[in-house]
Amino acid sequence: MTIYSSPYGGIETSTAPVHVGLLKKIDEVIKKSPNKKAFVDGADPSMFLTYSELKEQSLAVAQFLHNRGFHHQTACIVLPNCKEFFSFFLGVSIQGGAISGASALFTDFELERQFKDSRCTIVFTDEGHLEKVRKAVKGASNVKTLLVLSSSSFVPSGTVSWKEVVSTPIDRKRQPVRVNVKEDVVLLPYSSGTTGSPKGVMLTHENFGTMISIFIKSRRTVEQQGGTKKDWDQESMLLFLPFYHIYGFAVICYCMMEKSTAVVLSSFEPTVYLKCIQDYKISQLMLVPPILVFLAKHPICSKFDLSSIKSIASGAAPAGKDICDEVMKRYPHIEFIEQGYGMTELSTASHISDVASRKKFGTCGKLCPGLQMKIVDISSGAILPTGKAGEICVKGPTVMKGYLGREEATRECIKDGWMHTGDIGYCDAEGDLFIIDRLKELIKVKGLQVPPAELEDILLSHPSIQDAAVIGIPDSKAGELPKAYIVKSDPKLTAEIVYNYVKEKVSSYKNLNGGVEFIEVIPKSAAGKILRRVLRDKHQSKL
Repeated sequence: MTIYSSPYGGIETSTAPVHVGLLKKIDEVIKKSPNKKAFVDGADPSMFLTYSELKEQSLAVAQFLHNRGFHHQTACIVLPNCKEFFSFFLGVSIQGGAISGASALFTDFELERQFKDSRCTIVFTDEGHLEKVRKAVKGASNVKTLLVLSSSSFVPSGTVSWKEVVSTPIDRKRQPVRVNVKEDVVLLPYSSGTTGSPKGVMLTHENFGTMISIFIKSRRTVEQQGGTKKDWDQESMLLFLPFYHIYGFAVICYCMMEKSTAVVLSSFEPTVYLKCIQDYKISQLMLVPPILVFLAKHPICSKFDLSSIKSIASGAAPAGKDICDEVMKRYPHIEFIEQGYGMTELSTASHISDVASRKKFGTCGKLCPGLQMKIVDISSGAILPTGKAGEICVKGPTVMKGYLGREEATRECIKDGWMHTGDIGYCDAEGDLFIIDRLKELIKVKGLQVPPAELEDILLSHPSIQDAAVIGIPDSKAGELPKAYIVKSDPKLTAEIVYNYVKEKVSSYKNLNGGVEFIEVIPKSAAGKILRRVLRDKHQSKL
């Protein structure tokens, strides 16, 4: 029986609000170099925000929110990555509020669901996404204010322009809003579980503030192990991972805590991405497996000088050995590619590779500072010894407060403080974790989560569909693609009708691009659970 502790040691649990620690670092930069760039637009370097401007905008946002009576509420952000994102977050946090990011790719159906569930009172979007946000808000009466980021001076009716928000006069003598670090939620990202629609993950200031400290301590320890010390404040970091996703947001905070310059990409555009690596001499890439495939195989990469890259951290989904080997062969100056492990419900990462871990392919690394782990038998819940595979459970100050409004779902995954991750793995004698399967049936499309249950709910709402099941099928470019198995109740139903029905309601990456197949019956267990493995085997047998 083994309960694992972190080889990195303990961590001081955060006792200050998240924005306090971040603003302290921002002030340190301002004192030394007030015009240093905090955020630069990767596609247009003339568009940037200095650390001084970042602080002033954040305070102005907080003042605007205060004037509107916003305290300890939730604000949603529907934006592609942009330099304004973080100013808004800090302003909301200063007011004791939480931000809930939503993908700019979401449909109005998906947005309305999140607006209502999160109970947000303010939504921040841009003119390119305003129309669908307005549609979504019609069904979410809790939303009182619409903020719009616009490149023109025209302000759409019923909205407040970002320019007006950041021009709000600041009362610098105003008493700060009291924040209960243990209880108050600072982030409300949405995570896809195994049942129903996505759930709001309540991350407190203690949860996420401790996660930031964990990340910094882990990196420092690994640098000492390797005999290297980087001056991160002299570096630029390339930020293209979606800011609404916990991984992407954590990287922004890491960048600010290290006093680096963040080069922001609103989306992945190959030429711009490669040019930024070349021009800003990016030394560390934080990415997802599809970008590894791009770096390994795309001929355009040879047209740019990528020799500054020294390390790659890949997350959100497993990266294959062949692809990692191809990248290392193509770019011999890269010292290592490491993978980590974590989840939204754990505030980001629970495992990070150290120097020894990097020599073992397939490991997610070692347990982060201040956390505990146990591997339990799936059937009995008994704690398993080293080397035996079972469900991974993690305990510590970064375990979420719970799912918003979902007490039963919270109780199902957090038991006696242990977060039951739904992933299957084992730990070796050196404390390195290996993931071998997952209980949760999430489909990972380019690192983005697609819950089969969400698509199944939509499919079953169609009057001509009697039963449905969705699985992920392997794809060389996307990693996986959703495929639907359908039992018809109307013989006239076609695959095209099914595909389009789903397409109208979900983001493009959730489309049934893996295909639609009609079958007589959906295989299920005696308890009524869909036997997805049978469907995966069925698909495999046809290849």
